[in-house]
Amino acid sequence: MPEPVAPDGSPVELYALLPGRGEGDLVARVAGTGSEVLELGCGAGRITRQLLALGFRVTAVDESAEMLARVGGAELVHARIETLDLGRRFGTVLLASNLVNVAATELRQALLDACARHVVAEGAVVVERLPPGWQPRPERAWLGALESWIDGASTHDGVVSGTVVYELGDSRWEHQFSMRPLDDAALEEALAAAGLAFDATLDEQGSWVVARPAT
Repeated sequence: MPEPVAPDGSPVELYALLPGRGEGDLVARVAGTGSEVLELGCGAGRITRQLLALGFRVTAVDESAEMLARVGGAELVHARIETLDLGRRFGTVLLASNLVNVAATELRQALLDACARHVVAEGAVVVERLPPGWQPRPERAWLGALESWIDGASTHDGVVSGTVVYELGDSRWEHQFSMRPLDDAALEEALAAAGLAFDATLDEQGSWVVARPAT
């Protein structure tokens, strides 16, 4: 039987193995203690588990039922992000990795619109992007016990495409990607179109960005 994959091609078993890298601590810098976080695109719960351990209440959204089956302790919502409308707002909305993995401008804008639709007026939206100036490199990296690298990368009209490869022992996963890196100007323009304004970055690389509803 083939391993389950999410609608975007993400291998579920692989994503269940990915270790946390302190993302929850970054979100905690802007989220009120014990508050509720809306996590858009939670995957197999890598960041969800971190937030729950820090005492946050989490509403976790993903379009993959197989991914959501790996998530415990949160309110689960099986839905696409871009059309989501829960009819309520949250103090903190988190969009991790989804903005990274988007090449289509229209989809990127729909994701940011969903963030704006669900954040309270005084709240914060935390999004992840590729670091400004990012370029694919052939060097291998380690994610816990997983070894990963990018194979066959190419760039055309600002879109980077290729295959990311993961290995763990005798297991191997390949996931094709197409991404459009966002520099500061492009990000601020996209945020503004969603009624959001850039506020700060949470890491030295500029990958994690805080935006707030524009006034």
